[in-house]
Amino acid sequence: MAKFYAYLSFENAKESMDYYKDVFGATLLQRMPMDENMAKEWGLPTDNLENTTIHGGFVVLGNTIFCSDRTRDGEPFSSSVTVMLDFNSEDTEDVAALDSLYKKVTESGVEIIDPLKEQFWGGKMGIIKDKYGLVWMFHAQPYSKLQ
Repeated sequence: MAKFYAYLSFENAKESMDYYKDVFGATLLQRMPMDENMAKEWGLPTDNLENTTIHGGFVVLGNTIFCSDRTRDGEPFSSSVTVMLDFNSEDTEDVAALDSLYKKVTESGVEIIDPLKEQFWGGKMGIIKDKYGLVWMFHAQPYSKLQ
């Protein structure tokens, strides 16, 4: 069965992965540096290859996110994508995980777009923008009401 993953591009994915480890508690970080042949083929510098990332990944709350360095000239970065971390508001452990992660992330100095608060649909939601301009939605909803 096919799966859906977010794949993010950064100026420096290695640095970004360290940020998500420190701020979001990301785990299972994997990173593959670009090799010299690939760099030459793409017309990229071959110095400092150990700090490049052709493919990487990390896990936040059991969800895998993949990433790499932006490698193409003029490749646009879009912050129009929002990453949503969704929690079951009927599960006390899920709610505690949401509250704990949201507190840790917001204390790191991110931009709070909308503070975490109760919503009219019976859940709660908060939205932040991280230091890379990526928008994260922290969301909880009653899973028993989902179809």
